[in-house]
Amino acid sequence: MQHNRKDRGFTLVEIMVVVVIVGLLAAFAGPRIWAMLGFGQRSIAQAKCKEYYDDAMNWRTMSDGKKLPESLEEMEQPIRPGEPDFTKIVDDPWGNKYVLEKEGNKIRILCWGPDGQEGTDDDIMYPEEKE
Repeated sequence: MQHNRKDRGFTLVEIMVVVVIVGLLAAFAGPRIWAMLGFGQRSIAQAKCKEYYDDAMNWRTMSDGKKLPESLEEMEQPIRPGEPDFTKIVDDPWGNKYVLEKEGNKIRILCWGPDGQEGTDDDIMYPEEKE
C-alpha cells in the first residue's frame, strides 16, 4: 500500500527547523519582554508612592488635628468613628510593604524595590531625594 506525501505527518527535520526558529525568537525577544516587565513594575511602584503621598496630604486635611499620619497603616483606618476606611494600602509589585517615613512636618513614601533591601540603588521614593 502506497502513502501519498499529503497523508504523512511532518518529518523530524521539519519539526526541528520549527523548534530552532521558535528558540531563536525566544532568545531575542525574551530579554526585552523581561526588561519591559521590570520597567512596568517600577512604574507601578512610583505611581503608588505618589498616590500614598497624596493620600497622606488629604488625610492631613481631613483629620481634626491637621497632622500627618504616623504610618500607612494609620491611613487605612477611618478618620472619625462611623466613617469608612480612609484608603487601602497594597504591597509593592515585589510583595513588600511600602513605608511612610516622617521627619518633623514632612513625609516621604518609600518602596525598597526588587531586592526588598533598604538603602540600595533600586529604592523608589516620593518625593524624590534632593541631591
